[in-house]
Amino acid sequence: MAVVSLSGMTLHVVLLVGTCFTAVLGQHVQLSLGVETEQYTVPCNTYKYFQVDATEPCKDLKIQVNHAEGEPDLYVSRGPEKLPTFRSLAWSSYEWGSESLTISSWDPEYVLGTYYIGVLAYCGSDVSTGNIPAKFTMLAEHVTSTHPHDEVQENGQIAGNIAAEGYKYYRFCVPSTCANIDVGLASCIDPATCPTTYSYPELLVSRSIQQPTINSHAWKLATIDVRSVTLNHDDPDFYPGHYFVGVYGWCTPDDLCSDMSTCGPCSYADNTEFILSLTVTNVTENCTPKAPLELCSTDGTTSMASSFKVLLLSMSLGWIINAL
Repeated sequence: MAVVSLSGMTLHVVLLVGTCFTAVLGQHVQLSLGVETEQYTVPCNTYKYFQVDATEPCKDLKIQVNHAEGEPDLYVSRGPEKLPTFRSLAWSSYEWGSESLTISSWDPEYVLGTYYIGVLAYCGSDVSTGNIPAKFTMLAEHVTSTHPHDEVQENGQIAGNIAAEGYKYYRFCVPSTCANIDVGLASCIDPATCPTTYSYPELLVSRSIQQPTINSHAWKLATIDVRSVTLNHDDPDFYPGHYFVGVYGWCTPDDLCSDMSTCGPCSYADNTEFILSLTVTNVTENCTPKAPLELCSTDGTTSMASSFKVLLLSMSLGWIINAL
């Protein structure tokens, strides 16, 4: 807080730098997850606004507009844009009749918090409903997430094969950070046990890269002795949400391999069998669950706006102080 005295008056100025602001607008109808609303009637070419709070880091958010009459179109955004339209949106659905939109929990734009929903009652000569107002109900709910990668279940495992210098991809989700996570990769790495099939596959774990490679910024084994990646509950980079796992068929090209019994040649590494495991140990003491990782806004608008306000305020203070 800065305090400036001006001609007997005291001016109190509070500077809030880097703060995330969330405004709840009175015109938004709050949706309850899993509860269908009453029927709404919206006049032609106007918007009706809703909001819903996503609370599950491992489940998708599904928003439905159940059509009765007219042509309702669906637009969804997160802050700072709280009145989404066809010009300003992050997600949309405008099929004929009812609308259904699923925001994947592994979408980089997905975070827990408030989502803002605009339903436009579209009217015009280009639609069969003409100038009929839209009548509809709303339903928002969390649903099981789907993804092309196979999911490793909590305290489960998946068996697979990997080609030399190839990749296989998997995923898992952490609902709470009050747990220690161990991602293990088991395979035969002992030349004495499997002299012509041993290899040293690499394990990669990323929070943001769906197909991490050995060049990605990710958690890695990077050693023969340790065959698991551990995410501890007190790790500052460990947050709830989806994680992506890559298994890479690391090997040494045969023509560069001076000793086939130690160098891990590619001819031995082809079609390596492995078992990928996920071990979750819950932490019950001295642990406060973290919220999912989130910036002030997805596009930096909030931070930029806050900085601009502080700049204007600083300029005003400078003018006031110089005038004293």
